[in-house]
This record gives sequence, structure tokens and C-alpha cells, in this order.
Amino acid sequence: MNWNPAWPELRPLGYVLTGVSIAGAIAATFFMPYPEREHWGGGVWFDNEARRLLRARDPDVRDAIRVASDVTLLTNVLQTSVLDGLVLPLLDDNPRLATQLSLINAQTFSFNILVATVLFKLVARERPLIEDCRHDVQFDPLCTIGQYASFPSSHASTAFTAAGLTCVTHANLPLYGGGAWDTAACIQSLVFAAATGLFRIIGDRHYATDVLMGAALGLTIGYMLPWLFHYQYGPAVPEHRIDTSSANMSRAPVGFSIGGFID
Repeated sequence: MNWNPAWPELRPLGYVLTGVSIAGAIAATFFMPYPEREHWGGGVWFDNEARRLLRARDPDVRDAIRVASDVTLLTNVLQTSVLDGLVLPLLDDNPRLATQLSLINAQTFSFNILVATVLFKLVARERPLIEDCRHDVQFDPLCTIGQYASFPSSHASTAFTAAGLTCVTHANLPLYGGGAWDTAACIQSLVFAAATGLFRIIGDRHYATDVLMGAALGLTIGYMLPWLFHYQYGPAVPEHRIDTSSANMSRAPVGFSIGGFID
């Protein structure tokens, strides 16, 4: 399988911009301080009703659900970054395709992480469980961890970024042979992303609106950035007729990228 020559590759300037954006994301993650008090507290619209219906009351169940959200998130990230971006192209003896997909993944994930991290630290929305923690400090082991980092849900934004990447990649490169298998990869990734967001609500770490905003942010970034800077410039690679010659890799202009880091 091979990269369509019409799709711009990342060129030297793109590498610089990606490196700078990743550095910025790391700085936002590790050096931008968490807010010490909330700028926004409580639910809006349907938040309180969704919390009442969905959150787990038992602390052990909440912990298990939070672990499940980590698993579904990690599964999505590994699918697009390791399986699709590295393993399949390398098994097809195409390291240049692996390089291009890995760079797209890096720029897209980093941009999502940068935006989500800056947003939740600036917005400083109080997490839903903090109200209960005020009445009982033993209510939850996470009572004192990231109390004001609720909006948006970066678990949801990252899981949906991975889903967007998976869907746009499989729509343009038939990594699984084309047709139903590539469609199934997109659907599976969307289901895991939705499960990640739902688990964050059940685990009482986010309001529903936190998750919906994270999902919208992540899916937009995950799908639109690769499409805008690469895939819109040429048709999808035909199913089962993919040129494996690395000599045909494009020498098109720079693929622009901005990036960030994760929650």
C-alpha cells in the first residue's frame, strides 16, 4: 500500500512546526498550573439529570469504570498510532507510508492535547464529584486530584481524535483491504470513543456537557486536520490496487501542523 502522490507530505518546515507544537503541548501539560479555584461550578442544561441517572454510587464501581475508560481510550490510540500507523505499513514493507501516517498521528494528537489542556486549565470547571467531596473528604480517592479540570473531557477528546484519525485514514487508505473491514475499523473506534466518554460520566469525573464538548473537539481535530492538509488533495487510494513502490511517494508542499499534548 502507498501514499497517493497527490497528497502533500510533511516537509522540513512541517517537522519544525510539529516539534514546536509538541513542545508547547508538553509545556501546557507540565508547566501550566492547574487552577486553585473554580471559575465555573455546577451543571448546565441536562448535566445534573444525566449525572443523577448515570453516575456510579459505589466508589469501587467508580474506580473500575474509570479504569475501563483508560482501557477504551488506550485501545483507540494504539489502533490508529501503532497498528494502522506502523505495523501494517511496515508489514507491507513501506516505511515511508509508516512515516507519513506516524507524523499525521503525532501532529493531530498533539494539537488535540494542546487545545484540550489549555481549555480545561483556563475554564477551570469544577468536577461534578467535588460538591460531595466538600461534605465528605472520604467520598472519593480523587477528591483532591484535578478538582477544577472538568471542561472539556480530555479523555473524550483524545478518544474521539483517535476515532477521527482511524475513520479518515481508512476512508482514504484501505489498510484492511477496503470495503466492510475498513468501515468496521471506523465504527469500532467510534464505539470505543463513545464508551470512553460514557465511562467518564459514570465514573463521576465529568458532566455530560464536558464529554460532548470533548467529543466534538476531538472528532473535528482527528478527522479534519488530516483531511485539510493531506487527503483533500487527491482521491482515495483504490481498494486492492495500491502501488507498493516507495518511489512514487509525493514530493508535494509542506503539510502544515500544529500540536499539543494529553490529559
